[in-house]
Amino acid sequence: MKKSLFLGLALVSVALASCGDCKSGSCESKGNCGDKEELYAGILPATDAEGYVYSLRLDYDDDNNYTDGDYSLSVVALQSDTVSAPAFVAGPASYTEGDFKIETKSVNGAEAKVMTLLPEAKESLGTPDNSPLYFLVNDNQTLTMVGADFTKAENDSLNYTLTLK
Repeated sequence: MKKSLFLGLALVSVALASCGDCKSGSCESKGNCGDKEELYAGILPATDAEGYVYSLRLDYDDDNNYTDGDYSLSVVALQSDTVSAPAFVAGPASYTEGDFKIETKSVNGAEAKVMTLLPEAKESLGTPDNSPLYFLVNDNQTLTMVGADFTKAENDSLNYTLTLK
């Protein structure tokens, strides 16, 4: 059961990532590489589940120096499978779409890049929270979920990082 869940998530990730990748150079020579897409994924901690599988697809616009665009986010709760333990099954899921922007903000007295996800309620499925989400842009490979004050979770042992796929 666990293998089938992760295989399904992997297939979704590959499908989303193959929608248009300018980093591979496949379209740069053709001159049609204005926008770019990225896929970030990870399992984040949860209080009411074993964790949440986040898949965040970013579709950057080239007209603003790749600092904004559209996003889609799917969040799937992992539940313990009591029948074939130790395994997990997909639990409740939500999906949101909207706009994102990346800005330089003051975070703990230093400048940092912060990504804000602004969901559109009409594009939501499941029971998503339509509040903005915030991520620190750590580098070109990872995003860390933070609160509205741009600070990380108080418990440093919890991992709130999504990784570029």
